[in-house]
Amino acid sequence: MNKDTLVQLLESGGYFNSAESKIYLSSFKKGWRKLRWSDISWQAVNRAHGTFGTQRLSEQNAIYRLI
Repeated sequence: MNKDTLVQLLESGGYFNSAESKIYLSSFKKGWRKLRWSDISWQAVNRAHGTFGTQRLSEQNAIYRLI
């Protein structure tokens, strides 16, 4: 998945659990997909919307969501 796809998933209600390395969304077949925090696409999302970007990415107990 690329950065834009990940942002769309997060905007549609998905969230990323970095402790389990999974992104959760109800429309996925299993309800989740494997995604590592070190994935370059996730790092691009974190850069664009994290502390130094738009600051829309919030983290609580290793769960990341867009606000």
